[in-house]
Amino acid sequence: TDTENNDEKEDDEEEKNCLEPIFCFEHHKYEKIPSHHFNIGDSVALIDQEQLDEYLNKQIRTDEKPPLRLFYQSFGTILSVHPSLSIKFTFLPLSLTNNNYLNRQKLFRLERLPNFVTLNRSIDAFGKIIDNKDFLLIKPFLNLSDDINKDQLKDYAQEQVKTEENNSSNDNEYDHASLNNSQRQAIKHALENRLTLIQGPPGTGKTETSAWIIHLWLKTFFREGQPILICAETHQAVDNLTRRLLQYQQYRLIRYGEPRTVASDLHKYTMPTQIELLRREKQQSNLNSIESRTLFGPAKPKEIREIISKCQILCMTCSGVGILEPSLKFPFILIDEASQVTEPNILIPLVRITDQIVLVGDQKQ
Repeated sequence: TDTENNDEKEDDEEEKNCLEPIFCFEHHKYEKIPSHHFNIGDSVALIDQEQLDEYLNKQIRTDEKPPLRLFYQSFGTILSVHPSLSIKFTFLPLSLTNNNYLNRQKLFRLERLPNFVTLNRSIDAFGKIIDNKDFLLIKPFLNLSDDINKDQLKDYAQEQVKTEENNSSNDNEYDHASLNNSQRQAIKHALENRLTLIQGPPGTGKTETSAWIIHLWLKTFFREGQPILICAETHQAVDNLTRRLLQYQQYRLIRYGEPRTVASDLHKYTMPTQIELLRREKQQSNLNSIESRTLFGPAKPKEIREIISKCQILCMTCSGVGILEPSLKFPFILIDEASQVTEPNILIPLVRITDQIVLVGDQKQ
């Protein structure tokens, strides 16, 4: 009986592998695939180029071209992009059956499909707003009484700002910073209000202003276990602000995101690197509890929670916030290049705010 069960399991695994075949594609002219926009994890559709050309050649020029989706033969996920495109399909494409995949002269077309992960995260955030109408009501600043009014909040914040300015001037920090009056006004406004919009053309010092807002948040209001969330629409924008923060001071900072999407000079701040450091630290403290082979395994939710709770700043894209645990909230959120973010996408970090949020950008870009 055990032998039969094992045989059935092996048959099931073989059948599963057959249902998800993997093929490698090369460029039809070059030894190496030239520059392209495909990335690991992208969803793609396979089209038999010969069949498509044959159909189009039969059409009259005045006829409307049919949508390409009518010629999709299978859907797959890109596993690697170098030196060839390796794709795992959900089912065997018709044009690759009967040993057709051995024909190296056969031409195919790959269409990158939309990424539905971000869409689903936006829908989820929107659903939270619909299910709970009070979800976006920002809680009283610094856990003050529920009935605090706007004037009380502003007076309290102004007192804190004044104290911070006095303290900073003693060590030649904030008072001697290269900030103009407009930047200082924006910083003061951000510290006094729950919602602040900062607009400025390129080169006016928005990134510098954002860095100072974050720095003063940390110095004045930071509480351990409640990091500040820094977001932007693109990885490049997140990287730019992250670099500026690190130039100012070596914060306990996490650049959350796939290492392939993060600039190489920031890899040591990514979650996989921090997970490895955490495991090495625990391994050294107790050699019998963690084996060396677990250093590079997948991150566990408990480890991610521990690393996030220890950091001061969490930097990631707006869409990436959707991967965090639903219960995780942030007292302060700053969104850079906010004009690039669509309304649905900005909901993803917005539903996690508790105290203050600042949006920085240029509506003309």
